[in-house]
Amino acid sequence: MIKLSQICTFKTLRSSWAVLLGVMIGLYLGLFKHEYVDFVAPVGQIYLDTLKMCILPILVSAISVSIARLLQAKENTRYIRRMLIVFTSGVFLSAVLGVTTGIMGQPGSGYDSASLSALGSIIQSSNSPDLEISLTAPYVPKERESFVKTFFTSLVPENIFSALSTGSSLKVLFFSLLFGLAIGSLNKEISDHLMTTLDGVYLAFAKLVYWLMYFLPFGLLGLIAHDVSQVGSDVLIAMLKFIPIALLAFLLLFILSSTIMWHRTGSFSKPLIALKDPIIMALGTGNTLACLPSTLTAMHETLGYDKKTVDLLAPLTFMICRTGPTLYFALATLFVAQLYDVDLGINGIITVVFSSVFAGLATAGASGVVLLSMLSLVLAPLGLPVDAVLVLFIVIDPVIGPVRVLAIVHTACAVMTLIMPSQRIAKVASVESNLL
Repeated sequence: MIKLSQICTFKTLRSSWAVLLGVMIGLYLGLFKHEYVDFVAPVGQIYLDTLKMCILPILVSAISVSIARLLQAKENTRYIRRMLIVFTSGVFLSAVLGVTTGIMGQPGSGYDSASLSALGSIIQSSNSPDLEISLTAPYVPKERESFVKTFFTSLVPENIFSALSTGSSLKVLFFSLLFGLAIGSLNKEISDHLMTTLDGVYLAFAKLVYWLMYFLPFGLLGLIAHDVSQVGSDVLIAMLKFIPIALLAFLLLFILSSTIMWHRTGSFSKPLIALKDPIIMALGTGNTLACLPSTLTAMHETLGYDKKTVDLLAPLTFMICRTGPTLYFALATLFVAQLYDVDLGINGIITVVFSSVFAGLATAGASGVVLLSMLSLVLAPLGLPVDAVLVLFIVIDPVIGPVRVLAIVHTACAVMTLIMPSQRIAKVASVESNLL
């Protein structure tokens, strides 16, 4: 009897109520009890590090095996063209949504002198000479390397073990693609042995992630307490127009992706319930790849999509279809242009859309300051200062970052439902096969 009670108590840690309790305690500590944050923050960081420890092995095994099977199964090549169309459409749509929201919401205009002084003081308090630029001073952009050169330099790993140890997920993805192609080109007996081994690696680390989900409330408590404590009220007040408009843009993207999944699955509530764990992980950890295992489980086990296809599409979509950063970069660029009273014009708007797409693609595997620094790829061609405003985006990132990750994860799931056969069609085909 005691043993059964203990098991039931332990399983309640995976319930929504336990997760909500952890989030609420984290918010309370981060807002009102800063003296306790130093005690709980390490718990959240250890949890996130342990979770990230499992991600790259899952990424390598899932991508390599899926590419090999895609190469061997000729009928699956139909996904490739559909992937290219849907991925391209998704990121461009998110860029257009960011620009549209920026134009209609005008987040960078209408500030009074007090608000501009507050923004200026935040910039000055960073104590960095590169950031001490007046909002009214002319800006001469520095010469930068081309995006193409920077991107491909960061794509090819010189040493795959170094890339694995440093967590360079874009380089790991590139290696996994080539490794999967090599496995798929071998004779069937050898490739089957390799794929069986990699499948074992994948299942072992997936089991570790499943165990870690029991400790999610404690991990979220520490992470949220730390992040919330880093956001000052003066910054939130100074950025009072930008933050709600940014959250609104992400909400519109969430509604759009939910509508797509509703159309493809025939249910509005089922995908939301199925993606509960990935949504919580996205908002709690602020790390895209940390959501990968729970996304794979939700798409295959809960929504019923083919496991082999999901294992291929989910990591690729997370790494390539960067809708969250793309939307954010487009909106942030409009904010900076309006803040400095720069009229972009039609050509400037087009530049924002295309540059945001490329900058978003360059964020694969990046987070935090590294991700935000990619904003320079959009601002520099327009002659807008990135150094002067980067600190503003860095300081508010604990608020925006988790929502940006949620945008990547949720729209990735919607994109996968567009690429794979509709669940309605799959159900009809299943019924017909049973009748036959």
